[in-house]
Amino acid sequence: MQKIFILGNSTIQKRIRIEEIIEKSPSAEIVTLSPENYVDEDINNLFTMGSIFSTNRIIIISDFDSFKIPYQEKISTLLKNYENSFEGILILDSQKENKYLKEINFDKKIEAMVPPPWKDELWIGMVKDLAGKLNKQLSNETAEKIIQFVGKNEDLLYEEIKKLSIYSDTEIISIKDVEDVSTYFSTANYEELCYDLATKRLPHSLIKLQLMVKSSLFSPIALANYLYRYFLDLYAVILNTERKTTYNWSEIVKISKESMVSQQRVASFLGFNFKNEKVKKTNVEKLYSTSSIEKIIINLEELDRSLKIGGEPKVLFPKLFEEICSSNL
Repeated sequence: MQKIFILGNSTIQKRIRIEEIIEKSPSAEIVTLSPENYVDEDINNLFTMGSIFSTNRIIIISDFDSFKIPYQEKISTLLKNYENSFEGILILDSQKENKYLKEINFDKKIEAMVPPPWKDELWIGMVKDLAGKLNKQLSNETAEKIIQFVGKNEDLLYEEIKKLSIYSDTEIISIKDVEDVSTYFSTANYEELCYDLATKRLPHSLIKLQLMVKSSLFSPIALANYLYRYFLDLYAVILNTERKTTYNWSEIVKISKESMVSQQRVASFLGFNFKNEKVKKTNVEKLYSTSSIEKIIINLEELDRSLKIGGEPKVLFPKLFEEICSSNL
């Protein structure tokens, strides 16, 4: 049994590495254990009876540090005591290497980290690496352009690169490809609009909305969905904070994990400013109560329904924006 440890906070890089391992063993039986499907009896059988039922198996233990402590301890004990319980590969992924993991002798350790938001050169490198996984190449300038359109969110970046890799008919993705495919309706622009709205800057919000609505490519449903996800994330963050005036980076990371909201967005919500940011961020959580966010979420659900039955976006969006910014919720 080969034991592989994938360490870090990058879900995309972990997924890619796991897929690469699975592709090399197409006939292997795949078994996945997670905090959601953990059963004591099942894991006992995997290690004590594995060789009876399968000669080639890949066991994936995902999100190890989210397992309950007794389960972490048990998994660690099994991995130490049953070195050759089955033929195949065991892959364990975790954001951190805690004391239980340090007791295990892994055959291979792979790091899969999302760069800190202020490390632009690392984000550029990550975008180029992701393109390479799709057999495409791009320059630093092209990688920067993609980040400008999409923002520093690895999931969205990967989706954008996949889209570009399909669109580009050459090995190299060009800046023109990015400009052709990554239209004005990028997540970066949606994010800016949402931030203006959340910080109750009505004129800024309406100007951005008007520019979007004028385009024949505008999708009101897509914008409504993005707004809904944004305020749902804000709600999750507020439920996991202490209502402080300021937060440090370690607190941002902790809240991100507990709320399951990206570090970049948590930092934006809580007024955390990176060194290279020229505009001082507002602590958005101080502008809302949980009940006011709940009302916004309900109104966004109603907006979505109205749009789907033919409601006029040029009327519905400004009306909701005015209610949010004037605190009439």
